Amino acid sequence: MKFVHVLAGCSLLAIAGAAQAQTRSAETQAGATSAQVQVPGDELPPETTAEQGSVGDIVVTANRREERLQSVPVTVSLVDGAQLTRQNVNAVEDLARTTPALNNAGPPGFGALSIRGIGGLSFSRSSEGSVGVVVDGVSLANTSTNPPLLFDVARVEVLEGPQGTLFGRNSSAGVINIVTNAPDPSRVEVIAHADIGTRNNYIARGAVNLPIASNAALRVTGSYSQDPQVQRNLFDGTYGRREAKAGRARFLWEPTSSITVNLAADYTDSDVNGGTPWAVYSSSPTSLLTARLNACGVQVGPKNQEGCVNPSNLTSATSYGFSGQVDVDLGGPTLTSITALRRSRTNNNQDVDSTTANRLFQRTNDRISNFSQELRISSPSTGTVQYVGGLFYFKSNLNNVITQSGQILADLPLIRACPLPAAALCGLTLGQSRPSATSTESYAAFGQATINVDDRLRFILGGRLGREDVRSSSPGSTTVPGALAAFTPSTAISARAADTYFSYRVGAQYDVTSDIMAFATYTRGYKGPATNDTATSAATPLLVKPEIPKSGEIGFKATLPGGRAAINATAFYTKVDNFQAQFFDASIPAFVFGNAPELTSKGVSAQLFGRPAKGLTTNLGVTYLDAKYGEGYSIANFRNAVASAEGKQLVGSSKWSVTASGEYSTAVSGSLNAFVQADMVYRSKQFFNATNDAILAVDGAAIFGGRLGVRTADQQFGVSVFTRNLFNTFRPSTRFATPIAAQQLDPLSFSQFAGPESRRVIGLSLDARF
Repeated sequence: MKFVHVLAGCSLLAIAGAAQAQTRSAETQAGATSAQVQVPGDELPPETTAEQGSVGDIVVTANRREERLQSVPVTVSLVDGAQLTRQNVNAVEDLARTTPALNNAGPPGFGALSIRGIGGLSFSRSSEGSVGVVVDGVSLANTSTNPPLLFDVARVEVLEGPQGTLFGRNSSAGVINIVTNAPDPSRVEVIAHADIGTRNNYIARGAVNLPIASNAALRVTGSYSQDPQVQRNLFDGTYGRREAKAGRARFLWEPTSSITVNLAADYTDSDVNGGTPWAVYSSSPTSLLTARLNACGVQVGPKNQEGCVNPSNLTSATSYGFSGQVDVDLGGPTLTSITALRRSRTNNNQDVDSTTANRLFQRTNDRISNFSQELRISSPSTGTVQYVGGLFYFKSNLNNVITQSGQILADLPLIRACPLPAAALCGLTLGQSRPSATSTESYAAFGQATINVDDRLRFILGGRLGREDVRSSSPGSTTVPGALAAFTPSTAISARAADTYFSYRVGAQYDVTSDIMAFATYTRGYKGPATNDTATSAATPLLVKPEIPKSGEIGFKATLPGGRAAINATAFYTKVDNFQAQFFDASIPAFVFGNAPELTSKGVSAQLFGRPAKGLTTNLGVTYLDAKYGEGYSIANFRNAVASAEGKQLVGSSKWSVTASGEYSTAVSGSLNAFVQADMVYRSKQFFNATNDAILAVDGAAIFGGRLGVRTADQQFGVSVFTRNLFNTFRPSTRFATPIAAQQLDPLSFSQFAGPESRRVIGLSLDARF
């Protein structure tokens, strides 16, 4: 859903995990050799493998090379493929249900990700999110456009805090590092999984692993999903349903003992057809907007999930990509090259006025092309100095067209009362089309080293030197055919933002005992400059300064006796200078994309995970967050009066976030195991404007889910019954001022999005492996 285009075009709105680790054998990164691959797939929990391991065996690539989770001085929440299946996590935005520090505060399908409160929506197409997404070593830009689906995944690592030293330009808040299952030349394997649930919820996944030779294999995977239907359109009776089809092919070849080649291609098609773009939950009782909603049967209220628009939603998004990774063992160090090309296109058609009146209809079209090249060298995991370093290049081109039309002034009193012969103008149609183009070029050199002073003490030193160059242009708006004039004519713009930067990380870690590691780090991150490419007035500043986070962390990682469980905790303090955000500029006046002078995010996070007893898996994550805006940041509150946001809670953040999950499995016969699983996600109150107005707040709530089933002891077959939002607790994902409400004589109307988990779902899961 191209929500940001609707809001940017209207210029009416500004919205400024638990460590789900399983004790399983180490899973490899994308470039791993076949001998290292020990991944049983993402559909059935690896009960036998997990029972044999300990939390000390868990391997991550948080520092761009394989290291034990309990030895990495980074706050990492780990989610394996089995956990994704058990909690019905199907897309990147759903990961917020597994990791307390991660949140998605945007509409479903958009991916407005934040970590520790930092991140969110942007009107500017030249600005990326603050949370980077990496899939098999490839950094995905423009992640807000089409967040990737999660299928046939070995593990997901959520790295908290700035990660710009190793992961680059769009990771000022953190990184989601996704590792898919690698091909295995040693066996033929077929895996299938299906979910059938209420509210027309369907998921089907399949994976086929085919050995081609003793040193080569092909893995082909596919996924189909239809989210639970939400937000009914009473005009035609349709529900909003998001349907996605995706496929991936990976080819692994080891021509020699020192060379590994990984080739990958993926394709995703996602559509939303039906329903209403949002639901009005508050409006003025006597307004024209309210009268139109009531006439259609919409009952405006805090739990409303219905609307009345003509036509219903229609959105299509397609993305695909190719990547090639080559790893060469140089007799100690490993040289890695990753080349990637990604493209996407999005077409969005939305009735923006919330009613069947023809007041505003909007079409948006996006075309994105990205190319990246990374060359990296990494040391073995032994020796006095362990290091990773490399070069990175990225190029992106984005072309966009927004077309808007409607009788946007028809409800204003002077127009409605106009006499003949001027009456012909009462129903006049205004409309405009505005194309824009944005290009981004980025290149950097980076490196990080761990220096082992002795058996217990280690120092971390890392840095990244880079260059960012962003250019945007637009010829301005033109009147569309059939319209009398453009209703918000915009001028031509041409802007360029370029910057050279240096980000770094320093720190130390100390092994208090063989099972307890303490660490302290300081990081200066970076998010590149942007342009205000949605500017409609010459008075709007065109350049947006780089976002600079400075973060300190102190934490420990402790493996409990027996190695069956661990507890990790971190205290953090982050100050962000020139936070990139939407705000109201009273001197224009208009909503613009620019810089909030500063904000702070501080708090504590803790994770407890492992298998404390045979057959029992437990995962618990807690984050306390105190995230506030600093001085000098003013926006319009819900009454459109300019107010200071200083000291207010960050938009979309919660002071308390808790994720919990547990599963117990036991044998009921020699060939059959039974299991029961439960999970919970709690988030305290969130505000959806920077002045923290109560009308735009969402109260805290806990959402519960669970699963009950049986599986064969050899993991070949499984069946279970699941439920999401067991107690049918309604909690909207985002709230905002209703677009085009003022033009329908209601300046105090507010709307909300309902996500897939806004209502209860009950379903059946089937698993098979051959």
